[in-house]
Amino acid sequence: MPEILDQPILPSVVQQNLGMSASARVQMRLDKIYELELRGEIKPATIINRSPFELKVETGYWDYSVPPRPSGKPFSSLTVTGTRAFFPYRGKEEMSDHSTHDRFDCGILLPVHQLMEFKTCYVGLNDGDKNFKQGGVIVFEGDLEGITPKSTVRDPSWVFKGKKRFLKFSDRILGDLIEEADAQMKHRCMVILDQADHWADDPKTRANIQRPERVWADFAFEQKWITAPKAWRNTVTRPEDSCPRCGAQYVSKTGMCKCSYVVDPLLAFLSGEILVDHVRLQTLKAEDWKKINAEQERRNKARS
Repeated sequence: MPEILDQPILPSVVQQNLGMSASARVQMRLDKIYELELRGEIKPATIINRSPFELKVETGYWDYSVPPRPSGKPFSSLTVTGTRAFFPYRGKEEMSDHSTHDRFDCGILLPVHQLMEFKTCYVGLNDGDKNFKQGGVIVFEGDLEGITPKSTVRDPSWVFKGKKRFLKFSDRILGDLIEEADAQMKHRCMVILDQADHWADDPKTRANIQRPERVWADFAFEQKWITAPKAWRNTVTRPEDSCPRCGAQYVSKTGMCKCSYVVDPLLAFLSGEILVDHVRLQTLKAEDWKKINAEQERRNKARS
């Protein structure tokens, strides 16, 4: 039998000891796989992961995972070559009534069928799903040997008819698929970072920022989707770096928090956020007032 199978074939001695129904099931599976082999339909399939997260799909037939994209690398990948078999189950009738075993069909999941579960989970089934799914995933029939972004690959997608689904293929340029996957991933990343920005402003919700948000923040900066690291990326928020009024992480370059509290009076005055008679300036030392008086004199001369 072909080495391409994931599941071992039972030796004939063992098959002789199986019940009639179970033996028929095994033979049905072997016949179907042999037929697919003769038609040349058992082809490898590959998934490319462009995201910084591990991809994982667990079913009753397999437990696959794709490692996260390594730092500084374009992707991680997984190529599947073996088939998986499944049998429709109809309860005790299947094993008790030997006359019915021929009615039970055997389904064979090709490698591309298996990896399509990743595409469904992380890309979605339609354009609406793409607003909520992670993205960064490309699935195609074939392996990576000789493949470049300019290569044409067989891109699978589901077509639904009633409650059944069918697999169709389109010839696509891999570079175009990568561009689409990255666009979806960037959209999802920026939505998550925007949410984290709002969480960071409120002490009550700041704890919502967990590892996924930090991973997205690091990845976005690495990909140059954002120009500077997120201030909330640090896992520890020091009290001295927080606004005394609202408790938000103090990240302003003008001396004022988003809640309008003047955290740094000297900086706020020099940046034009407050005037010379602001009450918070009364907390400054004499040497700071020298800077304020000099800046105020400069402003007065500029207006005259």
